[in-house]
Amino acid sequence: MTSLFAMAASLAASAQQPQEIRITASEFSFKPSRIQVSQGEIKIVVTNRGRFPHSLAIVGRKEKIAYIDSGETQSLNVRFDKAEELVFYCAQPGHRRKGMEGKLMVGRR
Repeated sequence: MTSLFAMAASLAASAQQPQEIRITASEFSFKPSRIQVSQGEIKIVVTNRGRFPHSLAIVGRKEKIAYIDSGETQSLNVRFDKAEELVFYCAQPGHRRKGMEGKLMVGRR
């Protein structure tokens, strides 16, 4: 009986974990640059494999990772409550203009 409760608690905890997506930033791109996620809580993990500092911002959202130094990994939790298509980009000066952006497609659950 105890293992049944433990299994139910484990399932409930895993159901509450945010969906995680991993992005690699370098000069001057994100990989992947097109990402599909479901509605709900999303954990975005960004690793900077480039030589220059990068960042991650989402058009129309206040949440962002302001600075990711070379070799560092930063994460950000964001909640998406509706299906929509958003643009994410590097907010470091000149980086977006050089093509450092991508699309985040939020689908229905």
